[in-house]
Amino acid sequence: MTTPIARLHLLLLLALSAVPTAHAWQAEPKRCQLTQLATLPVRYTGPDLNLTIEGRIDGTPADMLVDTGANGTILTRTATERRALTLRPTDGRAYGIGGAARIYSAQIKEFKAGPAAITNSRVRVLGDFGTAPSFEAILGAPFLLQSDLEISLATKEIKFFKPTDCDTAHLAYWDENAIEIPFRWNSSRQANPEFKVLLNGKEVTAVIDSGSASTLMTRRAAEKAGLNMNSPDVGRAGEVGGVGARRIARWNVTLDKLQIGRETISNADIGVIDTNDLDVDLLLGADFLRSHRVMFAMSQKKLYFTYVGGDALGQRRRIEPWLQHEADAGNGDAQMMVAAMHRSGHGTPPDMAQALVWLDKAAASGNPRANLVVGQRLMKERRYTEAVIRLRQALDRMPGERSGALMLYTARMHNKDPELARRELASAFTHDLDEWPGPIADFYLGKLDESKLLKLAREESAHALRRTCQARFAIAERHRFTGDDEQAKRVLDEAPECRQGPKEAS
Repeated sequence: MTTPIARLHLLLLLALSAVPTAHAWQAEPKRCQLTQLATLPVRYTGPDLNLTIEGRIDGTPADMLVDTGANGTILTRTATERRALTLRPTDGRAYGIGGAARIYSAQIKEFKAGPAAITNSRVRVLGDFGTAPSFEAILGAPFLLQSDLEISLATKEIKFFKPTDCDTAHLAYWDENAIEIPFRWNSSRQANPEFKVLLNGKEVTAVIDSGSASTLMTRRAAEKAGLNMNSPDVGRAGEVGGVGARRIARWNVTLDKLQIGRETISNADIGVIDTNDLDVDLLLGADFLRSHRVMFAMSQKKLYFTYVGGDALGQRRRIEPWLQHEADAGNGDAQMMVAAMHRSGHGTPPDMAQALVWLDKAAASGNPRANLVVGQRLMKERRYTEAVIRLRQALDRMPGERSGALMLYTARMHNKDPELARRELASAFTHDLDEWPGPIADFYLGKLDESKLLKLAREESAHALRRTCQARFAIAERHRFTGDDEQAKRVLDEAPECRQGPKEAS
């Protein structure tokens, strides 16, 4: 039986059929008619400046990820918790670079994306994410690619088209010399189109993944292209996450030559992720889309694209003009990224003064992660009253941010407001079943003792050290609430491996 959310993509064509034709172009008079059905504005939102559109869930605005790399359309926990929707477990699972993620369901009154809408339906909800996402729904390939789709980030919009009698016509109406690439449509997986590219002359499979902020390839593909991942020229860039709770290693590499059709991109900055579980070798992300205008001609099983300017996969060399423009225009998420780049020296010389300037601008713009960082800084300075204000502002925008909820509880407890602290913490973890850091919340709420908390922290070997340190800091904090600093010190002294401070809960 097809669920309502799975049918959502079918409603787009029904909705578009009632929309007056906004644009018609005749590639070959009297034969090919390419009718523009709808145009949706695209925004950069969230910590990774993901491509989103503004939809609506239950009558309120919702950021929805434009994700040609996703196999379906689904809500995130950010959406359900922001609206206090009740979740029900299902037997479903979703899979991504972070492993398997549980699927829940929730009853909604309305889901609207562009002209498509469903009402009074039970929909799927993605349970596990490496980090609580800022977006509230994912619009996947079955929704986006049911008709021909154009992505133009130069104008920050996506367009849907209906071709008539256009089987052999050139559909890139903006450029008669646009590159054409045939693709393979694997309908059994409902994935987006696959095509062939060359990495340093070696053929691999690729997709355009608008849900990925940057271009990524698997370690297998990197090694096939002749890259030595142990070379000193290859920089480790931490870990990445996504669907699923697991985080995997990432490296930054510069590829000599990437060939896509008749276009060659030299010295391409590409991320390498330590996985070979993807169905394809290369994900061309939003960085590629910013420098290209792309048409997914699903009717012809072709991709059309044109280089339109800017750095083609050179995103690590500087703060790019598009990013600075977004920050200058008041986009708090872009301001937060500029602050991070000044702080780390990523694309610009390190400058802590400028980093703080842009962090404060981001916080003033209402960026929740900026307020989270400022709140954490105030906590370290023991300015608990001010920290409460910042953390509360952050959590109002990111209700699924578990680490922030634990910090807010701690700040309120130090601020001598235990009843409100307990109510907020219980509310923040209402819909959690057994996910970490839920046991820390249970410990604070008196549902677990110290030994049980530490036992749960050690259960998953891959996360045991980090979670055990988080548990010990929580135990120490509870002793501090009662003024027993000596006992708090003893708890931490018993674990010298945790002296670097608490890691982000995950």
